[in-house]
Amino acid sequence: MKTVEYLPHIADIRMKIQGSTQEELFRAGMEGIGRILKTSVFESVAKADQIQQFSLESVDITALLVEFLNEVLMYSHTQKAVFFKLEIGYIDEHKLTAKIFGVRVEDFDDDIKAVTYHEADVIINESGIFETIIVLDI
Repeated sequence: MKTVEYLPHIADIRMKIQGSTQEELFRAGMEGIGRILKTSVFESVAKADQIQQFSLESVDITALLVEFLNEVLMYSHTQKAVFFKLEIGYIDEHKLTAKIFGVRVEDFDDDIKAVTYHEADVIINESGIFETIIVLDI
């Protein structure tokens, strides 16, 4: 179970993401960004023509998530692609190895400058679900 809910914000984009596992939380965040960049990629089954593999280390799960989403965003901009599939090789509260799959696009629907740490705080809610708010600088 993963969810993405876009929330109101005066100048930026806020989204609440949830997942029953850390992996699903990271998938929800990547999908949330991808849908802002180019919604149509998620409306049809696309064959990936862009694959990026990377490892990250961070101080905690919140920082790891923000750094992961910024990495996805950086590859989106440099490859002019939207990433829609995530394969995680390893994840814990401090380290992630991942492979992301995407497709090149002509243009983006909206631009995202960065994923911020503002409001980000990964918690496990009363239902046992990982969740956080992510604010995107547009």
